Amino acid sequence: MNTAHFTKYSNPQSESSDLQFTQDSTVNDSFGIKAAGMDALKEKPLFMVLSAKILNWLLMFAGLLPFALIVLLPVLAISDSTSSILNYATVIFLVWVVAFVANQLRLVNKKPNLMQPMETQKDKRESVVVIGAGPVGLAVVKECMESGLDVKCYESKSGLGGVYRFEKDKPSGVWKSARLTSSPWVTAFSDFPPSSPSSIQHTHKEYVDYLESYTDHFNLRSNIHFNTMVEKVEKSDEGWSVTIRDMETESVETIECDRVAICSGVHQTPKPISIPGSDNFTGKIDHVANYKGPEDFAGKKVVVAGLGESGADITHELSKVAQKVVVSISRGKFVIPRINPLTGKANDYDTNRIRNAAPVFLKNGFMSLKRRLCAYIGHHTPESAVRAKLLQVSERGPNTQTATKSDEFIKCILDGSLNIAREIVCFDNNEVVFADGKREAADVVLFAHGYMPEFPFLELPTGLEVKHPSEMYLSMFDPEVGNSLAFFGFARPALGSIPPVGELQARLFARVAAGQLILPAKEEMQYNIKIDQRENRERFPGLPKHNVVVSWIPYMDKLATLIGCRPNPWKLISSPVLLWRVVTGAVNGAHYRLHGVGAKPIAKQTVYFLKGEHDLTEVLTMLGLHFWVWPLGLIQKNKRFQSDISSI
Repeated sequence: MNTAHFTKYSNPQSESSDLQFTQDSTVNDSFGIKAAGMDALKEKPLFMVLSAKILNWLLMFAGLLPFALIVLLPVLAISDSTSSILNYATVIFLVWVVAFVANQLRLVNKKPNLMQPMETQKDKRESVVVIGAGPVGLAVVKECMESGLDVKCYESKSGLGGVYRFEKDKPSGVWKSARLTSSPWVTAFSDFPPSSPSSIQHTHKEYVDYLESYTDHFNLRSNIHFNTMVEKVEKSDEGWSVTIRDMETESVETIECDRVAICSGVHQTPKPISIPGSDNFTGKIDHVANYKGPEDFAGKKVVVAGLGESGADITHELSKVAQKVVVSISRGKFVIPRINPLTGKANDYDTNRIRNAAPVFLKNGFMSLKRRLCAYIGHHTPESAVRAKLLQVSERGPNTQTATKSDEFIKCILDGSLNIAREIVCFDNNEVVFADGKREAADVVLFAHGYMPEFPFLELPTGLEVKHPSEMYLSMFDPEVGNSLAFFGFARPALGSIPPVGELQARLFARVAAGQLILPAKEEMQYNIKIDQRENRERFPGLPKHNVVVSWIPYMDKLATLIGCRPNPWKLISSPVLLWRVVTGAVNGAHYRLHGVGAKPIAKQTVYFLKGEHDLTEVLTMLGLHFWVWPLGLIQKNKRFQSDISSI
């Protein structure tokens, strides 16, 4: 078996114990991944180091120059020796600064709110059936209760938590050692912060414990019915008929309600596996939805297809017990460590608004260039070099693809216990055949290629078909059906966390159900769906036409605008410390509890706690570069230069 071998050596810059390759390290090295790790250990030529440092300094100079000019130009303008040209330049520059700040802080709001409040409130207390008691389902129950609605939630499992509740004998859901990829404070609901200040990601048990505490704190439990399967949802004269089955007594009941909230989650139905030769493959072909632990894979040859977050974590775990593990990918991936090696905090603490406000092309270019400069200067460790190489061969920018927020598998690549291969094209008896013609004998092939949303229990009126969430308004409402049926948790952020997104969806739905807001007209919703689909194709060109991926902060800002809970820029200006925390701290649900509908004092405490964990110079450099290209974004046809989000 051709694998890499290493000897330890000391390097204080390394994220972990560094490894030194021997001459056979890059045999069977698809994508040049191991070669990138080996190259990180080599001493770089002096001219390369100096050239990279000069370019890095120039980049920093261009980014920080606006801040220097803000101080220097007014001082020079008021001196007696300055020319009129300099005075004019100073005025133009300061107008530029004021306009940029006003735009980023939304001091001039150009976009109308598509939802309008109802002129008359409803007299009837409407009833809502919630399907699923995962994190998003719980948020829907809580928000509907707070809006005065009659809520009943049905969950097929014996307890709450949804996919995060470990059940060994049932498919889908987490495996025994699963850990979240987003930090507790970024994953938390907006009005219920974690009890611990730690940024270390929860285990699945710890997260379910958090959900249990949330449920008890807001007195949700009496509205939730466990061990209850929803077998059919169909339209009725008065609203919806929901047929449920008690899984303990097998009794069946049909109940009537005004509205249905589907929170069954996207991780229920694995995508089908259709590869030539699979019928004659002598090994086992399975999906990671059925993976519960590594015990059954000890001593076996395993191929894992896919390097999403589940695939990355399972691959790492299997590498410790299997005889051989190969991960198959069609292209590289944007991989992020769970914990930032420079700060010791969760990496999603760096999802601040200043960095994310820049145009996509600028963010992609800046991040990719910084990684290359690190390589030329010699600042890469083997682990960070592999991450940079995976990004390079992904053929996408870091902001135009989904991220894998787990990199423990990289150590397995470096120590030889994990190999990377290209995508699977067919099976041949006991062998897996890859796109480059290479073959691997395998006992088990695990597919980690994702899931697809399905609703087998849902029957719409004649002539209507259940749509994919990407064909719905806000990934929630089918314009043909209206506001009495809504889908939650089917908008997956490319970088971020699903629960805060689902919570905002719940807040919007609760306001609509309570008669406090009305949806736009059907034609207007259909028009917005087309715009969202076009922007999704432009933003994530590598994804299939129908996908559930959204841009995290822009999507949450859109929901918050419709709800009426987006941070108020004028109020933030009057509190400079809070403003600084909002624009430089980790984005989280508490941002949408500071002002407006549903504001709560606890949100301010959360925002103050989540201070920015980032290199301030790098953030200011990004802000300065954004400042220079910003005027080009004012030309509506040139979307390339437009801000991705506003700073608040």
